[in-house]
Amino acid sequence: MNIAALVLSITAVVVSVLVSIRQLTLARHSNTLPVVIDLFREHRGDDLTDARAFVYRELDTFDLSQGLSGLPEDKQNLVRDLAWFYDNVGALVTHSVVDVEPVSGYLGGSVILMWEKMEPLIQAERARRNPSLENSQRWQVYFENLYHLVRETPPTKARSSAKRWRLPE
Repeated sequence: MNIAALVLSITAVVVSVLVSIRQLTLARHSNTLPVVIDLFREHRGDDLTDARAFVYRELDTFDLSQGLSGLPEDKQNLVRDLAWFYDNVGALVTHSVVDVEPVSGYLGGSVILMWEKMEPLIQAERARRNPSLENSQRWQVYFENLYHLVRETPPTKARSSAKRWRLPE
């Protein structure tokens, strides 16, 4: 009789722990879902679409050694807004607000391409900033970190490792 009670108690504890873990996972997903949807919507928006097109097609025709100031003002705003967008996504991923897998699966190709196109400009902008300011050399550090995280979990890996992914990579 004591053994049956012990087994029943252990089973109840295990079931409670499993249900709690599942509830925590669901709660986390319900909190991050609006953030992820807004990020993806903003990425598809006209402004960032124009910014990506400019960076891809024209950025390297300018003197990137001057940082943002080497660009016309309207292009400075495009590039700055795009860089800030990826920097914000990088901050959310770095601090585990959003998982890297959905970001890499959906935005990963853009993250890699945009960082590689923008890196010379970002490095020049860091060099031009006032070195006496504490974080002057850390401008776009979350974007840079996001690039490395996406390289570690490339889009094809992020998608194919998803439980519900069925298409061949």
